[in-house]
Amino acid sequence: MTGKKSTEDLASMFMNFGKDMNLPAPDLEALVERHRKNLQALEEATKAAGSGATTILSRQREMVQEAMAEISQMAEKMKAGGDPKEMMSAQADFARKSFEAALKNTSEIAGLAQKSGAESFKVLQASMQETLEELRDAMTKPGKK
Repeated sequence: MTGKKSTEDLASMFMNFGKDMNLPAPDLEALVERHRKNLQALEEATKAAGSGATTILSRQREMVQEAMAEISQMAEKMKAGGDPKEMMSAQADFARKSFEAALKNTSEIAGLAQKSGAESFKVLQASMQETLEELRDAMTKPGKK
């Protein structure tokens, strides 16, 4: 029982510390509201990231479909036969176009990912800025208890 009494005394000491020092009491309603806003910002950031991922996946699917169509066309040309030099030239042209398309597509996907990440970060950054401003305002307001 002595352990419980000393714990209560210690807790009371900390609880009364702020009162004894005339420190302002925290505004619990404002803290709860700020937490709600932070959760809302996190939800918005998650939605932006999800939307970006959906856009990326959709575009990648389109890119694969375009590549498959080009491969099918190339295969049809190869079936027809013809001059070996022309076939080698067509294969080299196809390889070059495939490489260029891969570079372009990779750049496009990277841009989409960067845009999505930037949008998510912007939402979180704005929330952090609001939190800091509210904290600064709370610390500079005189006499609020």
